[in-house]
Amino acid sequence: MPTKTDTTGTNLADNAPAGLTVSDAEAKDARHEGAIEAIKEDAKDARRSLTDGAQPGEPAVTPYLGSDETNLIAFHLERGPDAFADLIKGNAKDAGELTDTQVYGLLALERNGKNRTPYVKAMMKRLKLKADELPGGGPAYTNDMTSITDL
Repeated sequence: MPTKTDTTGTNLADNAPAGLTVSDAEAKDARHEGAIEAIKEDAKDARRSLTDGAQPGEPAVTPYLGSDETNLIAFHLERGPDAFADLIKGNAKDAGELTDTQVYGLLALERNGKNRTPYVKAMMKRLKLKADELPGGGPAYTNDMTSITDL
């Protein structure tokens, strides 16, 4: 004959220190609050994925969305420093105007590659960026290309 007493659960009332017991109503409320918090976190994650990571009131992750698609114009980084500066200013006669997004992408490529001072400075000037606003990747310094001798 089956018994009416459930012996499968832990008997906290007799075995646990005082204060660890939770009533059935408190446990139900805690599960309800946990479910609401889980739904809120899921909603935040969904919003982040739909808005490129920025929540309302937070700064944009990058102001130049799509700048990572500049590999097709990376050859411009092989120009000399003066020719590249002219290109960034829009004075190059053999190339069209580069957008700010493209320049930011070239800056990221340069910072993660050769990281040459005149190139980085030209792009920082064009985009009006400070040193702490540079795209990630490169070290805190740039590679100086200044001639040491007259040769």
